[in-house]
Amino acid sequence: MQAAKQETPARYRPGKGEPPRPQVNWWLRLTSAGWDQPQETIEQRERLRRSRLTAWIILGLLGTLVAFLPAGIHDPPSVAAMGIAVVGLALAAALNRHGYVSAAGVVLVGLMCGAVIGIIIAAPGGKITLVYLPAYDILALPVVIGASILPRGASFIIAAADIALIYGDLLLQPKAADLQAQINIYGLVGIGGRAVAIQIILAVVAYLWVRGTDEAVRRADRAEELRASEQRFAEAEAAWAREVSFFVQRMIEALSALANGREGLVILPADHPLHEQATFINAQLKQFHRLKQASKTHDEQVAPAAGRLLSVLQRMNDGQATINWLDPRQFSTQVPLVDEMARYLYFMLQGKTVPSAQTTRPYPFDRRP
Repeated sequence: MQAAKQETPARYRPGKGEPPRPQVNWWLRLTSAGWDQPQETIEQRERLRRSRLTAWIILGLLGTLVAFLPAGIHDPPSVAAMGIAVVGLALAAALNRHGYVSAAGVVLVGLMCGAVIGIIIAAPGGKITLVYLPAYDILALPVVIGASILPRGASFIIAAADIALIYGDLLLQPKAADLQAQINIYGLVGIGGRAVAIQIILAVVAYLWVRGTDEAVRRADRAEELRASEQRFAEAEAAWAREVSFFVQRMIEALSALANGREGLVILPADHPLHEQATFINAQLKQFHRLKQASKTHDEQVAPAAGRLLSVLQRMNDGQATINWLDPRQFSTQVPLVDEMARYLYFMLQGKTVPSAQTTRPYPFDRRP
């Protein structure tokens, strides 16, 4: 089983305004990977979950070794076995910390299988007795652990390897008289049948359990990503609404100045999303002001039209009107220049490109007072 190396990006630091990440205890910081990195995808979060589970399993196995230490401290073979187990757990912890989660899982599974078979091989006199047969049942633990840490299909591979170990040990290792008598009655397959049945049942159950858990986690992750996307969309929409409101207020101020005989301009910050549109509007307002100064008659016609456009913009700013009030099919002042400005505002405030008019009427922009 091949273990893929986890990419290790730079240490994650929450940006300004982001919620702080939850604190991680010292054991997970020491033996797991991913706690100091951003978890932005489902695969990254799943790798983090497997790495943390591996770290806790390693801690549990270390605790088991400590519990058995008083019983085997005076037995050199037991001390040697525990020393090998400690080295294996340290290797698994190092691999897990550096992101090799699958490799750490393989080491743990191999360590547990080897420990069970080692106990049976080290039986007094090197012979298997009936007392040691329940030890084969312990080989079910690597199946569950492997399905939890490794890809879920590994449960069947581990179960097949355990069955081969069980029957291989029963065939090759010398047998005590009590076990040999039972084999003569029930056969070798019958003697190992209970442990084999446990392997098969647990492999199927572990596979289905892990698959259901993975699907539930992925559904929860997708729901969380959807909520995050909706929140980002709502924030972007609210930000756009604020920018539009600011633009409308500046437009109202410019038209008010124009109505009072002054040159009105829409002044926006350079980074405003509607700055380009404001530049175009300002060019129109300057021409509008020149036209107003050039002809009193024209001013008398334009003033009511500009006042109507100003009234609509004020209603929009107060929330009493919508952008649809500027729809060219509804808004008309009989003053082509004002109607054209309203048409441009209608499309610009929606973030759309202004379509070309079907008919273009010349405006006296080049007239001078």
